[in-house]
Amino acid sequence: MDARNRSVADWLPRLRSGQVQLPRFQRFEAWGYGQVKALLESIINDLPAGAVTVLEVGDNPPFKHRELAGAPGAKERLNELLLDGQQRLTALWRSLTGDYEDRTYYVLLNEESSTDYGGRAVAAVKRTYKEGKKYPLWADDPAQCFAKGYVPATLLLPETVGGPPLQEWIKAATSGDSAQGMELMELLTKLRGKVSSFNLPAISLPVGTSKATVLEVFTRINTGHTPLSAFDIVTTDVEEAVGASLHDLLDTLTGTVAGLSRYGDVQDIVLRTAALMQNQTPDRPSILDLNWNRVVDEWPLLVDGALKAVEFLEQERLFDAARLPIVTPVPALIALWSQTRDLKPDAVGAARTNLRKYLWRAFFTERYESSAHTQVIKDVRELADLLHGKRSPDKVDIFNLPLPASDELATAAWPKKRDRLARSVLAVSLYGSAIDLADGSSVSAASLGRREYHHVFPDGYLKKLGEKTPSSLALNCALITWRTNRTISDKEPLQYMKERSEASSLGDEEILYRLKTHAIPSGPLLTNNYQTFLDERRQLVEEAMKQLTEGMPFSP
Repeated sequence: MDARNRSVADWLPRLRSGQVQLPRFQRFEAWGYGQVKALLESIINDLPAGAVTVLEVGDNPPFKHRELAGAPGAKERLNELLLDGQQRLTALWRSLTGDYEDRTYYVLLNEESSTDYGGRAVAAVKRTYKEGKKYPLWADDPAQCFAKGYVPATLLLPETVGGPPLQEWIKAATSGDSAQGMELMELLTKLRGKVSSFNLPAISLPVGTSKATVLEVFTRINTGHTPLSAFDIVTTDVEEAVGASLHDLLDTLTGTVAGLSRYGDVQDIVLRTAALMQNQTPDRPSILDLNWNRVVDEWPLLVDGALKAVEFLEQERLFDAARLPIVTPVPALIALWSQTRDLKPDAVGAARTNLRKYLWRAFFTERYESSAHTQVIKDVRELADLLHGKRSPDKVDIFNLPLPASDELATAAWPKKRDRLARSVLAVSLYGSAIDLADGSSVSAASLGRREYHHVFPDGYLKKLGEKTPSSLALNCALITWRTNRTISDKEPLQYMKERSEASSLGDEEILYRLKTHAIPSGPLLTNNYQTFLDERRQLVEEAMKQLTEGMPFSP
């Protein structure tokens, strides 16, 4: 990366000739007139305006590109793509060339019109059209402008870019008064010189910088705005390359698989899935180099895989990204389910078992703790071979990884935190339908929004007992409705169980059954024994983990 000084007089000819353009993934002009005004004030008052970042390009620019708003059209060879500085350079070009239809910018001559810090101020005058005339009329009359103390910013355009002669405007403004004319000429020449020599440094990335590096730089220098996703970046290239709209394709997907959005950003999921379907790592460099014709051709398969993957996740009682231990397996599941369309029913049943085994091992092992992109493509390749009878289960790496020990399960943290093992324990507690202790509703995608993380042994109750073992453990957590949570509050387990039994016409057995659906042992609750509860629930979770990671359904 190289940094060099570059004056406004150097920048503007490059913009006019098209030597500097924008990569098409850049968003469009967004500045309001207040920001344009502030930039001009910075320049004429010698205040810093930041640096501009560009990518030097050779004969084959790595991104599709377009000219800046208001630029007259490319006349020379493209040399640089503008990564940061679009708003500043666009504002500079358009204000100095008078390109804005609804505003004209003026430098104020009167000292009483100075800025808060005592600098020379700029005004942005609103312009409107009526009956073929542009109002206010005085804004284009040199004498009236000068009488108000206004000088058009277009007079400050450097001569190197075709700035207008000052003499004609000054003569009309001062009605030929030579003394006033000389004074005004001196001021405008000084201001034009300030604009011409003002430094907007250029930080440049060299020719050959990888697309992934360019986009990482772009994301980092645009942290104050909504960052572009890979989807934003590739959309225009795809539409030009294959004549298909990614947005239209995405609409067909979300219309068919409405539940997919619960598991994360659909755009991100789709691009990672497409990479896996093309046997590539699901990272940004691979996404940028995808075969987009193939993506379009395989779109029906991707939609079918997404439909089956979401159905599979819901059957595993995994309903959203907030409760998923990790999201890495979601694109992998879509890619793998997309390969089951032509399988016979028995083979689909075997695939379901193996994908359950994969999913829960992704949760309970450290498979994706590091190098997740590399690991997931390896898993998809091996599992695809397994689904089609080309590999035995013992040759699938993820099936041979060690599961967490008992003490790791016992100390897993509160699952509301982003902790993989804690959320895995919670996922087990949802597997048996997690029927609410009071209203009897089963956990579902629709009901998750009404459920809260509840301490089975309430924190307040344990503090009264002087219990030293933490209350906020995954083993002490159950998802219940917020109404039920408020009813239980910090009561001891035996008390709130009795209250639930008395409030229900179905009796004790129903309450005990509802506890079981959460994989909650009822015995220790009847005796209010926290340590025994933790130990017995750990054993239940451990048994569930062993069954699920072998591909077998679990019933508490």
